[in-house]
Amino acid sequence: MNIDNLCMSCMHELHGEKQCPNCGYYTDSPQISPYLPLRTPVGGKYIIGKVLSSNSEGVTYIAFDVEKRTPVVIREFLPEKFAERSIKSAQVSIKDEWRDCYYDYLKKFLELWRKLARVRGLSALIPVIDIIEENNTAYAVTEYFESISLREFLLKSNTGYLNWEKAKVLFMPVLSTLSTLHNLGIVHYGINPDNLLIGRDGKLRISGFCIAEARLEGTDISPELFEGYTPIEQYSYGFREGVWSDVYAFCAVLYRALVGTVPQDAVSRCANDRLIIPARYAEIIPAYVINALMNGLQVEPNDRTQDVETLREELSATPGNVVSSISGVNVPTGGERKEPAKTAAPVQEESSAGKTVLITFLVFLGVGLILFGAGWLVYEKVIKEKNTPVETTTEAAAESVEVPDFVFSTIENSITYDSIASNPVQNKRFKIQAPVYEYSATVPKDYIIAQSVKAGSTVPAGTEITFTISKGPEMITVPQVVGDLKDFAVTKLEGAGFKVDVVIRENTGEYEADTVASVTPAEGESIVKGSKTVILQVWGEPPTTETTTKNPFDFNIFG
Repeated sequence: MNIDNLCMSCMHELHGEKQCPNCGYYTDSPQISPYLPLRTPVGGKYIIGKVLSSNSEGVTYIAFDVEKRTPVVIREFLPEKFAERSIKSAQVSIKDEWRDCYYDYLKKFLELWRKLARVRGLSALIPVIDIIEENNTAYAVTEYFESISLREFLLKSNTGYLNWEKAKVLFMPVLSTLSTLHNLGIVHYGINPDNLLIGRDGKLRISGFCIAEARLEGTDISPELFEGYTPIEQYSYGFREGVWSDVYAFCAVLYRALVGTVPQDAVSRCANDRLIIPARYAEIIPAYVINALMNGLQVEPNDRTQDVETLREELSATPGNVVSSISGVNVPTGGERKEPAKTAAPVQEESSAGKTVLITFLVFLGVGLILFGAGWLVYEKVIKEKNTPVETTTEAAAESVEVPDFVFSTIENSITYDSIASNPVQNKRFKIQAPVYEYSATVPKDYIIAQSVKAGSTVPAGTEITFTISKGPEMITVPQVVGDLKDFAVTKLEGAGFKVDVVIRENTGEYEADTVASVTPAEGESIVKGSKTVILQVWGEPPTTETTTKNPFDFNIFG
């Protein structure tokens, strides 16, 4: 493999292509400033590629390990508020007024990644393979993990959500890894469907680690917060953050996976808590899982499940331990946690008087239970009547969906328009309009070139969406032009959509000058429009014949 021929987006080897056939990346695409230019060496063995993501703490690149001949991922500490970089240099310059802050946070960055490097054997963690200090900053190198995000996985699934049996296999190992990280003093503060990756092995892994200050309001760095997944304490509402913050975020992601919609954000819940588990999902999600979600999604940290070990125990409970709910389940903002009912202690018989009192008590108790039961039946009927229209109208109308990125990226990660249009789940989410068809030399036939609603946006269910569909490359056929005059042939070819180059061919005098001798590609051959230039060979002017007449006066007087 020649590293000079690598695609800087996916690290596949190219063979002269200007656009990578694997990922669609254009080889002449520049890197955005102030990030390291493409092919910058780091640590004497890594070559920097395209930027994958960035936030206020730093930037993540795909890169190439020259020694092992394999892709890697590199995280660079680069807080733009504190530092800057010249276009001509890889060196980071620190702004004088932020020098102390920069080095304090750089120290925390190194501490975080050194801790992660010591636990590289965790099942839900991508191994850290190197830590480098140079260019007045630091770099953490992790293994390249071929994957898609959990968000993308859910959006492209047939239903948009998972049943508990499938979710349990994915999520429970993540809890074990989080527990170990918390014991080391590492809190993620950014768990969301984009930072959980699913690999080809079907396992879920955690990515997107940052120093805590990058995800908390009230620090010197602009916080990276994730609507629907970030708990209230990270918004600086006077609550203390900690491992319970990851509990909230994890439960919010699990909610998204089981229910199919993004949870209501924590700030909105403080004012008007509308977060529920709709009845149609509550009927299929085990009651003990619902109970665990209710406890983990409490808005106030003090009311919430405090650690992942407790959460794991609640998610591992047996279905018989918790009574299932009939209609939509509210996730309350505060109050008491769900606890099993306690059994009353037995009453000991001490005397006949005591027995009489006991019998009298039991009679009154029985009558009370009968009255309570009758009242409960009436109450239940009222509640059912009240809930039924809410479930079928208000809740359905208020339901929102996250818009997938349907646009073609690679064959492996894309689906055809027909697959979307025939999918009942997508037809329930969106009102799919008649498509628009266009030729495309880069997007394969039947795949999506563009979508009318922006990917990643949250819209009401039933929103209209229009797709622009590829008809594949436009093919054009080389017309018959041999023997035509040059100008006429050029007009005909350019009118058909070809670019034309003319080459003059030597004419011995046998052919009419300025006529087409041959055409490449050949007449009748079909090619992709705009992919090739047609070469016209045109007969040139024939050579002039010199005729000389002997001068009758030109003779040798000497015979």
